[in-house]
Amino acid sequence: MEIGFADVVLVGVAFIAAFGAATLGSSGGLLLAVMATMLPAPLAVPAHAAVEGFRNGIVWSRLGKAFSPQIVIAIGVGSFVGIGLAASFAPVVPAHVQAILLGAFLFWACWWPVQDPGKRFPFRLPLIGGISGACSVFLGETGPLVRPFIADEPVDPALVPGSAIAVAAVQHGLKVVAFVLIGIDYLSLLPVLAAMVAATLAGVLLADRLRLRVPVGIASLLIRLAVSVLAIRLVAHAAGWI
Repeated sequence: MEIGFADVVLVGVAFIAAFGAATLGSSGGLLLAVMATMLPAPLAVPAHAAVEGFRNGIVWSRLGKAFSPQIVIAIGVGSFVGIGLAASFAPVVPAHVQAILLGAFLFWACWWPVQDPGKRFPFRLPLIGGISGACSVFLGETGPLVRPFIADEPVDPALVPGSAIAVAAVQHGLKVVAFVLIGIDYLSLLPVLAAMVAATLAGVLLADRLRLRVPVGIASLLIRLAVSVLAIRLVAHAAGWI
């Protein structure tokens, strides 16, 4: 199999994103932004779900009891319904529309302030799970939508990060299953996805070993700027402006 420049970039960014997420707590959508510029929009989100689902799964498996099962189950049930309903529409949305939506969301997620989730009400978590799950079929990464609701729950604040990671793992896993069922050809991406998964594991393990202290503010700003540039380019290209 011939290895192209795009494959090398994707594998390298998978490593950087995993290392950055383990070091900073978040990679700010960097992997999704790069994948969306390197792959066709209808394949970018399914491929991202596989790689990020693997990374989130690794982190979740090491959390022990540092997450809330009740939150994960409640959001997971809603996500199952939302993803199942939305996935059937994914093949009919034009690729350029998917790219514009994805780019706009990435830019929004970089700069929009954290929203107040409002008052609690019955079945709020399954509802936000359904909405975010449906959106994630087209947008890939909906952590910025879900995390404020998790943080607002009456649980130990120490459980919030782990619960957010577990929810992300569940949503990505559900998406992979849904994408397979609607006919996404993962086999055509298997070589590069396998390499990206290996790079992701290497990034997580290296971050564990080095335990670097990185200035979070500066690093996060640089990541947001990079993601913003990629998001603007993605929208402009999909809209035919460049």
